[in-house]
Amino acid sequence: MHERDRHDDHNYEPLVVVGDPAEANLLAALLRSDGIAVRMHGEPFGPYPVGVGGLAQVEVWVADDHMEDARAVLETWRSDSQS
Repeated sequence: MHERDRHDDHNYEPLVVVGDPAEANLLAALLRSDGIAVRMHGEPFGPYPVGVGGLAQVEVWVADDHMEDARAVLETWRSDSQS
């Protein structure tokens, strides 16, 4: 599945689904710091974000041409968060 963002020329593919919007934003910032284009889907908006169950899930999508790098960043992030 591909998604074309209307603001750039990247094709985006899903990298991971994160159950906490704050963690999703942290991961997105980490990916962006490595120069990886990121989009998030399902991110809560407004003053009362839903943070329960499946409604709290955020899909983190990355530019398909950076997928390999994004997976490496994800693995490092996961191993660091478990220590």
